[in-house]
Amino acid sequence: MQTNSNTLFDPLTGEEKQAISKFLGEMQSFSDIATTSKRIVRQKTHDFQGKQNVTSWKALDYLYKKVPCPLPSQARGIFTSLPEESSEEPTILARGYNKFFNINEVPWTRWEWIEENTQGPYEMTIKEDGCLILAAGINDGKDLLVTSKHAMNVPHSQTGYIWMDKHLGKAGKTREELAAFLHKNTATAVFELCDDEFEEHIMEYPERMRGLYLHGINRNSLELNTLPSSEVTKVADEFGFRRTECFMFDSATDGHEFADKIHKDQMLDGRAIEGFVVRCRTENGTKPFMFKIKYDQPYLMFFEWHNVSKRILANKPWTFKYNLTLNYVAWLRPQIRKNPADFVNYETKGVIGMRKKFLEYHQCMDGRSPAEILDETASNMILIMPVATIGCGKTTLSLALSKLFGCGHVQSDDIRRKKNSALVFNEAMLKLFGTHDVVIADRNNHTTMLRESLTNAVRMEFPGCQIVALYWSHENVSKEDILQTTAERVISRGNKHQTMTPEKMPEFRKIMNGFIHSMVPLDLDSEEDCLVQNVIELDPLADALYNLKTAVDALCSMYPNLFKQPLESEIKDALQSAFDYAPTPHQVVQ
Repeated sequence: MQTNSNTLFDPLTGEEKQAISKFLGEMQSFSDIATTSKRIVRQKTHDFQGKQNVTSWKALDYLYKKVPCPLPSQARGIFTSLPEESSEEPTILARGYNKFFNINEVPWTRWEWIEENTQGPYEMTIKEDGCLILAAGINDGKDLLVTSKHAMNVPHSQTGYIWMDKHLGKAGKTREELAAFLHKNTATAVFELCDDEFEEHIMEYPERMRGLYLHGINRNSLELNTLPSSEVTKVADEFGFRRTECFMFDSATDGHEFADKIHKDQMLDGRAIEGFVVRCRTENGTKPFMFKIKYDQPYLMFFEWHNVSKRILANKPWTFKYNLTLNYVAWLRPQIRKNPADFVNYETKGVIGMRKKFLEYHQCMDGRSPAEILDETASNMILIMPVATIGCGKTTLSLALSKLFGCGHVQSDDIRRKKNSALVFNEAMLKLFGTHDVVIADRNNHTTMLRESLTNAVRMEFPGCQIVALYWSHENVSKEDILQTTAERVISRGNKHQTMTPEKMPEFRKIMNGFIHSMVPLDLDSEEDCLVQNVIELDPLADALYNLKTAVDALCSMYPNLFKQPLESEIKDALQSAFDYAPTPHQVVQ
């Protein structure tokens, strides 16, 4: 097939171009909303060879999980241009996929939902373990733009150019030919760059398997329009890129059974894989839908070891899901002391070799093969961390959850010390784990410093403890509405608080407003929030019963062995008990 002579996508319509202009305006508005050091959407302008400015856009990851998604597009990895002449229209230069999620990561990636709401064919492509690379033709197809997921002119995109030239050269093609082809089709090519010489990830890629795997071709439009894998393979063959292997199924059930078989075997065609990316359709076959299947055995456990190693090397707290990670850590620490030179470039090199050494050591110690040691269980300890501002209802919810499930509960408002109050709070929280599997750290935790202090403290003491954030999200709600609603609650509760009452603090609105403006959004990709595993999003404007039911349902779904679904009457009784609670002046943690 000579793809150069065929049109894969139609040109953008006038309506689509107007939608892009509106999209950029909305994204700009989001990027202007800053909460202390965090922006909901970040933009960065890059220079392309002195010829053109290219703007990249990156949103906080959790926003994609919101229903409805507040962003004007769910594209993750998007690059645009804004022509200098006002008469010209802005364009999408390169576009990745819409953000898609792992099985059971969100309600719409549960197998039950997928089987009921999607249509085939189901294209299951191997999820190659590399870094995302985007390629597009710009400047009327004269130049080839190569980027990483969110940036250009960085080592990943530069290595992408190197591999582009290798593949194109072998196929007798040039950068200019690929650029012209992509520009003609208003398209972006989506690759996985797998090159252990440049950067090791988790799965091993020997020299014979390295390079750019063409995974998809997307139309440069606001709505996702991505080619079927059969067409992507033809383009890969013509331009010399590595194919991404694809398996086709007519039903979600058949695809599910195939994925489970690979999970059980821990191998596909003789090699361990990260998992699969699945393409199908929703809304009566009119809309593309994607999700991923990432295997915990062995991929996610090996990924955990890599993260634990990096945090130990940086003298930071670490966590684990698999008990075998404790064996790994016990083996790793002496290795770091004895052979520090082996870990100098561990961020990108030595990951695979270190893991192999441990598995060989462990197999010799107890005779079990790697396949036999991957079913270890996780810790049952859970820290519930509210993230809120004054008057959102965090103490009411904490008291109700404690009554329903017997959780330990420490309140920062009970701590009267001004000096080292955060340390005293953390110590009280840790002490409660001596008698409770689940502890609620009832504090605003609205800044990254407070959250990092708390999560670091629990992970240093209990590396296996799960951390769940009860997140009263302040995004997409005006600060004025939050202040009005929460101030009314503070007034209505009267003196039922240790300190924050209208009588004791006449300027309580000013204090509350300061908290609202200093609220930093959760960002699980950040260093400060990376130890949080699960987020339960709550509404600061909703009533206490709605938020309590939301939290109860989420906890029972996430941890069914620890949280059993209570009756409606039990939920209401627990909430009334929380409303009736009145702290005493002497109820103080010293």
